[in-house]
Amino acid sequence: MNVTLEELLHAINIIGHDRDVCVDGIDSIAVCPPVKLTPAGREHFKQALTANVVVEYKDDDHRDTYVSDDDEKINEMAWDLLSSLAGYCYAEGYDQWFEGEDAVII
Repeated sequence: MNVTLEELLHAINIIGHDRDVCVDGIDSIAVCPPVKLTPAGREHFKQALTANVVVEYKDDDHRDTYVSDDDEKINEMAWDLLSSLAGYCYAEGYDQWFEGEDAVII
């Protein structure tokens, strides 16, 4: 099953618990709900939100979930989104993309 990174972040919000998200060929990082985006963040990370996420099942058991887009640049953009969301960015960028009155839960 394939979904987008935006759909995965939405699912993490629904579950309500921290989850590690792996980006193929890069690394994994914790995502802590609630995941919010401002309109500026949605625009800045527009392509990253479309990144392909692979969800693998075998014999009806969940095996793995990871970001793996055919376009390596999209994987890098997804990593940039996830690492920025974790606070690995400048404070002004974080505030602009994830905080404030116009930030809404994905």
